[in-house]
Amino acid sequence: MAQEKILIIDDEPDIGWLFSKILSEEGYQVLVALNGQEGISKIKTEQPDLVFLDLKLPGMDGVETLLRIRQFDKDLLVIALTGYATVKTAVEAMKLGAYDYLSKPVNIEKIKIIIRNALRTRYLTKEVANLRRKTKEQFGINRIIGDSPQIQKVHGLIKTVATHDITVLLQGESGTGKEMVAQAIHYGSNRADKPFVVIDCSILPDTLVESEIFGYEKGAFTGAHERKLGKIELAQRGTLFLDEVGNLTSHHQVKLLRVIQEREIERLGGKKPIKVDVRLIAATNINLERAIKVGRFREDLYYRLNVFPIRLPPLKEREGDVPLLAKYFLIKFNHALNKKVENISPKAMELLINYSWPGNVRELMNVMESAVLLAGDTILPKHLPEKIQAIHEESIGLQGSLKQVSKQAKRKVEKELIAKVLKKANWNKSKASKILNVDYKTLYYKIKEYNIKRSQESS
Repeated sequence: MAQEKILIIDDEPDIGWLFSKILSEEGYQVLVALNGQEGISKIKTEQPDLVFLDLKLPGMDGVETLLRIRQFDKDLLVIALTGYATVKTAVEAMKLGAYDYLSKPVNIEKIKIIIRNALRTRYLTKEVANLRRKTKEQFGINRIIGDSPQIQKVHGLIKTVATHDITVLLQGESGTGKEMVAQAIHYGSNRADKPFVVIDCSILPDTLVESEIFGYEKGAFTGAHERKLGKIELAQRGTLFLDEVGNLTSHHQVKLLRVIQEREIERLGGKKPIKVDVRLIAATNINLERAIKVGRFREDLYYRLNVFPIRLPPLKEREGDVPLLAKYFLIKFNHALNKKVENISPKAMELLINYSWPGNVRELMNVMESAVLLAGDTILPKHLPEKIQAIHEESIGLQGSLKQVSKQAKRKVEKELIAKVLKKANWNKSKASKILNVDYKTLYYKIKEYNIKRSQESS
């Protein structure tokens, strides 16, 4: 493991020597600078993990040096060094982003504790930053794979709406990736470091909807032994994703409408409203406008939800995306299943492309997981589900039928044309062969083949 670097910026050489001696014994690499300009230069070239900065420096003082550091590095941990007479300046440095300050003369044991705490803070800050980056990679817009114009349009809409705190309605068939899009919007927004909470309205029993969504107070009903926060409260300052919102009953639609309008909730058994700050994303696989007409969905709630609509296209409309997704899932499941499947055979890929995918991307993902598990080094047609393999046989049968129909249609047209020309040529075969641009012998056999008969004497 590399030594952690600590930079001392102090115009007193004795201070630099003291820190070097103490901290070197603790296993740190110590750098020293005698003024602010030299210190800034070493920060840029050496990239220290921690800086001790004397606030009383000649020329550019410590506060100005800190301001200059913050212009190019907002996260570097800086500990101010100050005399008793300049504690006020140290407080000012803290306001500018210093991690802590030490008064001279310094206490050696206190220095060691502060360094350990500061480096621990730096480590945790980096871990949080890495976690946020990985979360964005895992749930961000890059997960929504596709080059088709339809999916690129969805990408554009996500980027447009993510940073604007407005309600989004996602519409599309099951398996088109509505929750994935909701996650991409959340993790591309200013709420990305706050909760993303999902309520699946299609699986919640009516008796549990209110307690799950709004929570309850202790004693609100039999068995409510303690307070429980609802999912709206759990999403505070984050995003609430209402999946399959079209399944909510009329009663719960009214309660949701009130939450959107008033931005407050009441727990079951509660006596006062609670203000909530959540970004709302709703999704449905049913036509809500049609549901409104038959009285299954409230029109006023629909307009509250449909502020920014995004339609997710079914996979069958996404031309060219099936091969891309199939190869993505091949890599994913090779890793997950510890397999080394290298290819998808041309015939297997043709079957995947020609299948209609009623279950959309989710179905393709399941098919590929199974195929990767079954395959050796290449996915073949036999590794795909029987219903997909059957497309090949159906295609052959259909093509044969079409060829037969085409052949019969061609014979019929040809027969009618020969009969018409023969009649026009008064059944003079030589004349008819010239009009048809075929030799006499060919015409003779065609007449016999089609059993074309004259209505008067032959020539």
